[in-house]
This record gives sequence, C-alpha cells and structure tokens, in this order.
Amino acid sequence: MPVNELIERYLESLAKERLMSPNTVRGYRSDLEFFKNWLAQNNVTEAENLETLSHALLRSFWAERRNNGLSPQSMRRGQSALRGLFKFARRQKLIETNPAATMDSPRRQLPLPKALSQEDINLLLNAPDLQTLNGMRDRAILETLYGSGLRVSEAATLTIENLDLNAQQARVTGKGNKDRIVPLTPLSCQTIHAYLQVRNAQMPQQKQNQHLFLNKFGNALSTRSMARIIDKYARQLAMMMNITPHQFRHSFATHLLNNGADIRAVQEMLGHESLSTTQIYTRISKERLMQTYRLSHPRAGDRHDL
Repeated sequence: MPVNELIERYLESLAKERLMSPNTVRGYRSDLEFFKNWLAQNNVTEAENLETLSHALLRSFWAERRNNGLSPQSMRRGQSALRGLFKFARRQKLIETNPAATMDSPRRQLPLPKALSQEDINLLLNAPDLQTLNGMRDRAILETLYGSGLRVSEAATLTIENLDLNAQQARVTGKGNKDRIVPLTPLSCQTIHAYLQVRNAQMPQQKQNQHLFLNKFGNALSTRSMARIIDKYARQLAMMMNITPHQFRHSFATHLLNNGADIRAVQEMLGHESLSTTQIYTRISKERLMQTYRLSHPRAGDRHDL
C-alpha cells in the first residue's frame, strides 16, 4: 500500500472512529504531509517499508523540522500523529514493528492561563449598546462565555432548543462531540431572553431558526466573528491587551477557584477529561497569595505585639 493511501485511511479513521475534531485532523494532516515528503526523499513510498526506518533516521527528520522553526508544542503534536500512523499500520498488518514507539517528546511547558481581572470583565460586559439588536446579542454572548466558561466553539453552536432558561442551564456539545450540561447565570438568562424577544420582533423570518447567536444574514455567528466582536469592545475601551474568547473561559475557572469552588466541580463544568488540565488554574498569583497571608496570619499585618 502506498504511504499516501495509508495516511488518508488513518486520517479518515481519526475523524470517523475516534471522533477527533476537524482542527486536530487538519493539524495531523499537515504533520504527515511533511513526513510523506521526507519519506519520498529517502525513497520510502510503500507503507510496508516504514518498519525499515531506524531511530537515527527518525531523529534526523525531527531535527530537520526543529531547525526549520517547529515549536515544541507543534513537535509534540507531530510525534503524536506519527506514532498513531505507525500503530494504525500495525493494526492493518502492514508492518510488524513500530520504530516510532520510543520517540521522546519535548517536555510540555504548561503556560499559566491569562485570566482577566473582575474589573476588566465588568468593563467588557457593560460595553455593548443595549439599544441595538447587535448590542443585545453581544452582551448575551459575553455573559454566556464568562458565566458558563464555554469554549467559543460551544457558544457558536448553542441552539435555542438546548437552552432551559427557567432551570438556568444549557446543553452544549464540546470536544469529541461530547454533550454536557452547564449552568447559566441569572444575568445570562436575562440577556439571552431579552435578545431573543427583540430578535423575533426585528427578524420575524428567523423565528424558527434554532441557532442562538445570529449575524445580520440570519446565519449562526462563526467563532471568528465572536473573536472579532470581543476585539472590537477591547479596542473601544482602549484596553492595551489582546483579549481572546478563551480568556473568558480562563477567567471563569480562575474566579471560581479563587472564591473557593471545588476543583472537580469546575472540571465538570469546563468539560475537561483530565483533572490535571483543570489544576493549572490553581496556580495562585504571588500578589493574591501575599494578600491572603497578610489578611490571615495574626502577625503578618501592620500591627502586632512586640
């Protein structure tokens, strides 16, 4: 079997059987395209010959990619794609050994989440003009992103039928097409309800449209459009920072944990499979740690007995 056919079958299995997101599959495709071209340069075009690759030769491939500017994060993804491809080839009985099984991946450096302050959140939430339909929609988007900690893709695919404003909750579809129930704040429910009332009055032809957040053409807002909306308000407020939709999710988790929420409850609300992913939000800033120390320790304040 030609290598390019093996790669196509592997990517198809990721999408259909493992339900990987389209973005992840595209990333894997890009990584494997580089690998396929490199194999061709080394006269390997048949899948059955993959097991002849030595560890030294594979290391030279990654060294070449690293020298061309590949980041450690992208390298981890690429090595994951490659290991998966070799495993798939074994399952298809095209090879017997997996030369990529013992590849070392670069150590993962988890960045600290960039949460917004409560003051910045409040400024952004109050920025939309509630005298316009788009302003009411934008306020509902911002309230929902921050109030429920949604990924922007989850907010973009919210539907009216999956909302229960009376119970203050919504069903969202997250990574891997997995559904979960998320809470909605009272303000989220109020702003969504107000937006829908005005939307139905001004866009009566869209009353049966189940997509929650619409553009002026009656189509569901894209994730890019939501990012542009947030950027618009950040510029309007002269905020000297690049604010992304994901920072509302970071802020949701950070503010909950800073105020004593149980980490496993936050994990469930965020839709994280692993608790370790949620634990990154428990890294308290030095400023907050010192503030807690000064307020809590009997001898840490300005006045103490000598």
